[in-house]
Amino acid sequence: MKKNVNESINPSTLDFLSIFKQLYDFVIPKGNVEIPVRILIAIFFLFLGTLTNILIPFLYGYSVDLVNKKEFSNFYLIIVLIGCYGFARFAKVFFDEAKQFVFIKVAQKSVRAAALFAFQHLHNLSLNFHLNRKTGGLSRALDRGAKGIELLLRFSIFEVIPVVLEVIMVGVVLWTTFGFFYCAATLLTVFLYGIFTFKLTEWRILIRKKMNESDENAGTKMVDSLLNYETVKYFNSEIKEINSYNNALKDYENKAVKTRLSLTAVNLGQGLIISLGLFSIMSMAAYDIYNEKMSLGDFVVVNTFLLQLYVPLEFLGYVYREIRQSIFDMKKMFELMNEKLDIFDQDNAKNFKFHVGKINILNLGFNYNSRNIIKNLNLEIEGGKSTAIVGPTGCGKSTLTKLLFRFYDPHKGEISIDNQKLKDCKMDSIRSIIGVVPQDTIMFNNTIGYNLSYGNPNASIKEIRKVVKLCNLDDFIESLDLKYETIVGERGLKLSGGEKQRIAIARMMLKKPKILILDEATSALDSKTEKLVLDSIDEYFKNSTKIIIAHRLTTIRNSDKIVVMSKGKIIEQGKHSNLIKNKGLYYEMWNKQKEIKKQVNSVN
Repeated sequence: MKKNVNESINPSTLDFLSIFKQLYDFVIPKGNVEIPVRILIAIFFLFLGTLTNILIPFLYGYSVDLVNKKEFSNFYLIIVLIGCYGFARFAKVFFDEAKQFVFIKVAQKSVRAAALFAFQHLHNLSLNFHLNRKTGGLSRALDRGAKGIELLLRFSIFEVIPVVLEVIMVGVVLWTTFGFFYCAATLLTVFLYGIFTFKLTEWRILIRKKMNESDENAGTKMVDSLLNYETVKYFNSEIKEINSYNNALKDYENKAVKTRLSLTAVNLGQGLIISLGLFSIMSMAAYDIYNEKMSLGDFVVVNTFLLQLYVPLEFLGYVYREIRQSIFDMKKMFELMNEKLDIFDQDNAKNFKFHVGKINILNLGFNYNSRNIIKNLNLEIEGGKSTAIVGPTGCGKSTLTKLLFRFYDPHKGEISIDNQKLKDCKMDSIRSIIGVVPQDTIMFNNTIGYNLSYGNPNASIKEIRKVVKLCNLDDFIESLDLKYETIVGERGLKLSGGEKQRIAIARMMLKKPKILILDEATSALDSKTEKLVLDSIDEYFKNSTKIIIAHRLTTIRNSDKIVVMSKGKIIEQGKHSNLIKNKGLYYEMWNKQKEIKKQVNSVN
């Protein structure tokens, strides 16, 4: 399902009508003939099942009347009626299962389409969105939303419609067969039952909403704590985390108890209404039998009708609650689906055409959370050359690379590569030629081989082994029992910082980008390993445009150009030797690092 970015619905104004509109798009996608056919067949089986259910009481009642009269001449007729009664009950089960069989594909396809669209949309949202979201709560919202779609479709079509249809048909049959008062008593009971259920369910929804919020909070705390396992250990904060999670669970427990108590109140009220309805109708039937206006078989017919009707009615209360909850869960998922895309391709965007990788940054300005990060920045990065960007922490170095990769769009100015503005090009075509190795390298909870080949799923074993050797990883991997099949753990926790960085560099090498961004990519490596890896990168990407961000100035001293930033601005640029001669900020940083290195060496 494709949606125009500009047609996104404001999440805050998302109502039930818009929810059902979006649901319809997932249930019956355009151009798919199979789905509508399946729905029609399912509805046909639904109608047959309801009709059969109406027929069952009459077959039962006629059989009772014949047996009661003891007319043995009609014995075979009794057997036939009993046989028809048994067959009708089986037919009802058959039609119910048939409609489920036909419809299950519709429901599951809808769930898959919605879940896939939500997943894709989340990947298309900006980095800013994900930085401000709690992953645990997000995953639960999507999970409950997907389940909500299935429940809504199944309950609304296979529970609500049959009950409504059966109530109407039973009312007509009772009126035409036994009189107005039987019909009126039945419909009044159904009406009171419905009003009571709907009113109390609205009250329960509010309680359930608070319970879900507590559930999401507990889930978020658990995921966040486990993802930060090492930090927890470093600060001996196990008890703190356990207490925090326990408090969240206590809150959920209290709200879950309230939810269950509210359900008890609803069930008792529903039971009372149904019992009073049964009492009144059965009393009328008993009175008519006493006055010989009704046979025993008629009494059985009425009784069977009521039992058949009230059993699903009791269940209907649960169905209504689940439907309302499903709608609420779906609303949260659709709110995520309708989150506005901050970063997207223009309607007339073209594929980027690479030439030499020359980058031009003109009058660039960027704010983050009202903080002015980059201010009127102008920079030219030569294609096929290495450009280092250095400066104090928070000066805008990493932000600049994120703008280049279009994680964000600048608030002012523009960035172009080979005289093609980034905003005029399709993001996929730009990102396909840029390789990034961040300082904080995150691994998938999978094998080393999987994490390596992520850079190029089609890479051969020979290519993988080559980059592994270039990154000085071969001895490490060969020392492992499972070699490339070794699981790295959540976020790569089983690996050291240096091992993760080298895997990240090897992974990026397999991508073979035309423009390479190294953001503190070797900060966790020792000096010897760092030199080996950097030499391999220089050789492997000999003709590529390289942007290197580093605090360790010895890493970048041989760069073709060094750009020094401070407070979002470029204050000086040039080669290492020229910057030393200028005796500016770069000179101060260089001498400070030399002094620190001397002190460390003297201690050792």
